[in-house]
Amino acid sequence: MSTGRPRFEVHKAQKIAAALLLIFLLQALWLVAHLPLSLSETRNVMAGKSLWTPHKLQGTRSPMIPGDSILTLRCVGLLPAIAQHWQTGRYEFSVYEAPNRWLVRLPFVAFGMWLGGALWWVARRLFADEGGYVALGLYCFSPPILLASCTAEPAILASWGLFGLVFTAIGVAHTLYAPSEKWRPRIVLLGVAIGLTAAASVSAVVVGMVLAAAFMLYLAPGRRLASLAILAVSTAIGLLVFLICFGFNTRDLTAASLLPDAEYLRFTAYRLREFMAVPGGALEIVALLAALCVFLLWKRTRYFGNVAPLLVALILPWWPGDFSPSASIQWTLPFAFVFVGGIYADLLERRFFQGRFRKHVAMTSVVLIGASAVLSLILIMHAS
Repeated sequence: MSTGRPRFEVHKAQKIAAALLLIFLLQALWLVAHLPLSLSETRNVMAGKSLWTPHKLQGTRSPMIPGDSILTLRCVGLLPAIAQHWQTGRYEFSVYEAPNRWLVRLPFVAFGMWLGGALWWVARRLFADEGGYVALGLYCFSPPILLASCTAEPAILASWGLFGLVFTAIGVAHTLYAPSEKWRPRIVLLGVAIGLTAAASVSAVVVGMVLAAAFMLYLAPGRRLASLAILAVSTAIGLLVFLICFGFNTRDLTAASLLPDAEYLRFTAYRLREFMAVPGGALEIVALLAALCVFLLWKRTRYFGNVAPLLVALILPWWPGDFSPSASIQWTLPFAFVFVGGIYADLLERRFFQGRFRKHVAMTSVVLIGASAVLSLILIMHAS
């Protein structure tokens, strides 16, 4: 009997997923190269590079302003600071230096790819290959996701953190009845997810913690005290990670003014209108509503794998998004794509539907993803 480690095998499903993610990467890199830096991105560059400069002038004010995301500024300034160090052999900073859009935006492209890979992994484990293909296809050709992944703004970072936080909590809950050796590493992973999500957006981590607690208490009714203890330990780890992102600098922490004010607590339709103005926004809302209709009409689809991402997708659009009211719409998309993928996986199961109906359902998924691809192509052409 072989005692070696099991081999990681790449099958057809992994190859298709890799191809979709490669297409996503090419689209994002094209947008990185052709979209000019916005004023907000440029300010983020200046603040981010300043955070990575070790020799600040004594007595100067913090480069952060209310609403800043520390994880965004760290990502924005990392590569320019490294490049400047290698160019000059010492840390220098000039507000007159034109930012390099590639160095500024590449970390956000990496997080967009990472989120796509995580979405594929979750959707495929929940709904097998068909659900994974639909969810990842919608993600890779989503104009709002592409825009978030190629701009130096916190939306993609908060989406990545929130998605990981919620599904890591669900994974921890599923292992609570197993020996402690199985779930201890996941507690640390959950703590890191909490800390990085908070560093990206405090509002995102608050809703993520609420959802994580609700799912853990529901999935482990006999271990609810253990669930709360795990959340407490993970929160402590998350707080440490959060403070590390700030470099334990209380001046920057105070200047960031992380709590949203009353203006951003209002539940208005403005954020939906703003999202629908982005190419593909209306199509993604229609896809979610169509999947919701199937969910309501067909009892077979009402199980936890579908219910969990649906609940998150219905709650997040109305959650205040820190100092960017439309940010919570961006956070919704990965969960919405997982839900739509789950509904398609149910409709494509051979034991329920066969023949012409199944072919029609498969065709609607192709049309849906194709329409998203056309809209993303329009976005790329306009950027050129």
